[in-house]
Amino acid sequence: MGPLSIKLSKYVLPALFLFGISSQQSAYAKDNLRQDVRITLTVLAPACSIKTKDKKMEVDLGNILDRDLYAKHRTEGKPFYLNLEDCDPRITKRLKIKFLGEPSHELPGLLAFSSGSRAYGAAIGMEKTDGTPMPFNKTSEFPLLANSRNNVISFRAYVQAEPRALQRKKIGSGEFSAIATFEVNYD
Repeated sequence: MGPLSIKLSKYVLPALFLFGISSQQSAYAKDNLRQDVRITLTVLAPACSIKTKDKKMEVDLGNILDRDLYAKHRTEGKPFYLNLEDCDPRITKRLKIKFLGEPSHELPGLLAFSSGSRAYGAAIGMEKTDGTPMPFNKTSEFPLLANSRNNVISFRAYVQAEPRALQRKKIGSGEFSAIATFEVNYD
């Protein structure tokens, strides 16, 4: 083959190859031209609304004596509530709640005091009313009442001494605060 033949075959063979692929695709498309696609979906409204006063909660844990933390290692849980209104039991039967915040390095799952706090050597914990721990930054599930449009979800917050602070007798007294954000998802 001469130089002209080589150039031709350099362009003709790829063109024939592409033509062969495109004809094969159009033959395939002609065979499958009448395919039905059925799409079904349901648009859902939120399952519940959070009562306005509960969108910004403050939990006052009161005065805590350091000697009580040394003796009992933690306080009793202080109850607080999340009120849900207009719940539609057809949409969901349970919800998932996650409290997000700065974790304690000493007590995993508990919330660290904010940096401006004077107290130290302890952290804030959460639990369900039956005593089941609710670790911060992890999801906890709660059932919704099947026959009620209003639901009250109960929690308890407590302060727990850090093991190292107990051991070294280094629980610092003073005011403290911590901030957590809660996230509610419906299942």
